[in-house]
Amino acid sequence: MEGIRILEFGQLLAVPHATKLLCDMGAAVIKVETTVRLNAHRSSSFLDNEPGQQFWNRAANYNDQNRNKLEITLDLTKPEGRKAAQELAMISDIVCENFTSRVMRNFGLDYDSLSKLKPDIIMLSSTGYGHTGPWAGYSAAGSTTEAASGLLWITGYPDRLPRLPSIPYTDFVGAQHGAFAIMAALHYRQLTGKGQLIDLSQSETASAQIGEVLLDYIANGHSQERTGNRHPYMAPHGCYPCAGDDQWVGIAVGTEEEWQGLCAAMDKPDWSAAPRFATPLLRHQNQDEMDRRVSAWTSQRDHYEVMRLLQEHGVPAGAVLTNKELLLDPHYKAREFFQIVEHAPESGIGRRPYPGVAWRFSKTPGSLRHPAPLLGQDNERILSELLGRSGKEIEELAAAGVTGKAPTRAAPPRAPSLEAQKKSGAITDYDPDYKAILGI
Repeated sequence: MEGIRILEFGQLLAVPHATKLLCDMGAAVIKVETTVRLNAHRSSSFLDNEPGQQFWNRAANYNDQNRNKLEITLDLTKPEGRKAAQELAMISDIVCENFTSRVMRNFGLDYDSLSKLKPDIIMLSSTGYGHTGPWAGYSAAGSTTEAASGLLWITGYPDRLPRLPSIPYTDFVGAQHGAFAIMAALHYRQLTGKGQLIDLSQSETASAQIGEVLLDYIANGHSQERTGNRHPYMAPHGCYPCAGDDQWVGIAVGTEEEWQGLCAAMDKPDWSAAPRFATPLLRHQNQDEMDRRVSAWTSQRDHYEVMRLLQEHGVPAGAVLTNKELLLDPHYKAREFFQIVEHAPESGIGRRPYPGVAWRFSKTPGSLRHPAPLLGQDNERILSELLGRSGKEIEELAAAGVTGKAPTRAAPPRAPSLEAQKKSGAITDYDPDYKAILGI
């Protein structure tokens, strides 16, 4: 992606994650923010649970999603800010945003306006529900798009309410669809010389992930119910408790060979030979009892031990890893998945491990080149080197509040104590010596 420039007006995840994927592969991403209204990710989840003096530069989620990017702050409510944004769009290949449909139009930065300035511009506009239809003007969050997509209805257990994922699932799915759509639009432009608008509905990207549910109704008239960890035909299938506090293993038995492998790993207990477990259909019909039997076996063993033993017998199984276990896991270490990034001294973050690029190109591997930018970090560089502004003009923009490097009116947020978070269930535990454990 080297040589491709992306101008990002991104909030939270849906666009920032998409551009992060492209940025990891070499694209030059210029992130546009404002000092007037901070990106929500800059105001929570702080390093060591301490906001610090520059809290806006210490937020974990912001730093995770914006590595490798450049940063400029522009107040788009002011003519000078809008003019600079338009000029940046004119020297970019792609513009990305994830505001409600009216926002960019009000700033004169929508596709119709920008395409008049640069006819071959590609624009990704990622909204909750798209730019057309009765919901086009609705605001959205991950929980609402998950609900509207149909995903929420089938997530959870049969006798309980629908369950929200612990992460904003549609944001990530929408981001991955957005990154693919940008690549397809770039290919189209390479062939034709023409740009285009990508109207991405985050709720529709999630609906596209549950095709089997939609097809079941189209073909059979079935309205599927929530099934928890159960599978339509695989049994046993689910998460099973292991020795220790809140330790689990995932097991998925889909064939007769895998069932025999599970029985062999358990030393072929007498119950496994009972007629009611003789066939896949009977095992599926008697899951409650079978799950109790399997749980009694797994609960006596470490989750890594169960995974290794079952894998040795040809049974798909995976230890349910915590975030700490992921960071220390020998497999991830062997693949060098986590990469150390050194942050700017002003942030007080220091050296931290980050998830690396999730794919391996043999010729053009991606990389973590530098950490997420400080607020307004690259104002002077972008204005002078890319837009040709003089030193005096840059100073005037800063004096007028068009640019800046600190929030204009943001009070330091209060972070709940770790003990309070543990009591509320936000975290299960914490390690005061975590730096030594991670070797940072």
